[in-house]
Amino acid sequence: MDITRSLRRTGFVVAVMMPCMMLLPDVSSGRSSHKYSEYSPTISADGRTMIYQADIEKPKKYKIYAKQKVFNKWSNPIPLDNINSKYADGGCFITYDQNYLIFTSDRKGGLGNCDLWISQRKGDKWSDPVNMGVPINSPEYEGFASLSPDGNTLYFVRECPEKKNCSEKLGIFYSRRVNDRWTEPKKLPSPINTEYCEFGPVILADNLTLIFSSTRPGGYGGYDLYKTERTERGGWSRPVNLGNFINTKGEDSLIAIPASGDIMYYTKSVGDEDSKKEGVRRIYMVPIPENLQQTKVVVVKGTVYDKRNTHKKLFAEITITDINNDDRPITIHSNKDDGKYIVILNKGKTCDFSVKSHGYLFHSKKIDLTDLQKYREINEDIFLEPIMVGANIILFNMYFEFRSYKLMKESKYELNRIIKLLKENPTMRVEISGHTDNIGSDQANKKLSMQRAQSVVNYLVKNGIKDNRLVPKGYGKNKPVATNKTEEGRQENRRVEIEVLSI
Repeated sequence: MDITRSLRRTGFVVAVMMPCMMLLPDVSSGRSSHKYSEYSPTISADGRTMIYQADIEKPKKYKIYAKQKVFNKWSNPIPLDNINSKYADGGCFITYDQNYLIFTSDRKGGLGNCDLWISQRKGDKWSDPVNMGVPINSPEYEGFASLSPDGNTLYFVRECPEKKNCSEKLGIFYSRRVNDRWTEPKKLPSPINTEYCEFGPVILADNLTLIFSSTRPGGYGGYDLYKTERTERGGWSRPVNLGNFINTKGEDSLIAIPASGDIMYYTKSVGDEDSKKEGVRRIYMVPIPENLQQTKVVVVKGTVYDKRNTHKKLFAEITITDINNDDRPITIHSNKDDGKYIVILNKGKTCDFSVKSHGYLFHSKKIDLTDLQKYREINEDIFLEPIMVGANIILFNMYFEFRSYKLMKESKYELNRIIKLLKENPTMRVEISGHTDNIGSDQANKKLSMQRAQSVVNYLVKNGIKDNRLVPKGYGKNKPVATNKTEEGRQENRRVEIEVLSI
């Protein structure tokens, strides 16, 4: 199956004018005078990078381009030369961590007539593409993939010879990543896949909402866009037609939605939309009605640095655990070349958030999203202490019962990180220090801080760390890190720290 023909057949919207839609600015590089077309956009989680297919340089010779949004204006298109080939490349998806680009191509070196390929971001460039191989690719057609925000489930299009009411024989499959290997792909069950054509799956940032196109009966015509949501039992809800805010009598597919979940990017014709001739197509955006939007999320993003050499950017592992449900942790990584990371967290959760890199102490914090009502971005750079004598960190996720030295169960994540750190560095000795605010007598505060430090030591010893590697200290109110005149400051002063004494 030819990818360009497939894009032409399923990727364009022949639409009536829709309310509040907006054409993205024409930012042609000026290298060609012909009226070029744009297709199949994908948008980064933060909404600031768009990658798409266009024939800017020569009619019908499509290449993959990127635009950057700077101060709410889109840059000129930049061809991704490391990815583009003389073959048909398109159907891109930029992963939510912004570290990988998955795309569809019929280039040489594949397993079938169209395969899925992947490229890794190297700072501001992309690596040479690699075929995703078996079991994702086969001798048949694979294309138009979407990777879940946790990086563990890939949704994509594959041929389904058994479909009776789909001339293109297209259906939606998925594969899970288990122990860094992809499982054998399975077809998504009914009511997502039908006897009709299903195409262009996009898993949204909440990892619960899947948008796809289908020719099933009951739509507005051609391919229509549908929404389905994952159920509590792991299945999928009955797909809902997105309605006439986006669906038309033409073919509606290949959309992009940033993590904010409130706008949709798509391709439609410019000019005479009722014409049967294939005209110029451009990328538009349109607001998504509130009742059709995904579950609200928070995007946490920034750069991981060496605290003592801030010119050094770090490759780090970032782990997020839902404290309330103790779900399987989500693990992502900062970019190997520029240290940038982006994490998506779901509404209603309280998350243990930790960052570690080889040769460094860890960083941790708690992020409470139980009262989240709208999309939010948190910009936070992370500075990791290199492991050296004198290096110390605050254990932000260490919790005790009120005015007590009894550890709360939520502290287990922090405690287990200390255990892992000490086991990975078997000769390291550390001081465990307790600190309080200035409420209460000096004697009571010093006693409580010492008891809390000793509680941590007792836990570590019980879990295999020799006590001669641990030195408990109680400093009471003597080493504040913030003012004691406010509750926020007093809360910062009530803390436990570890300091490296020897390596």
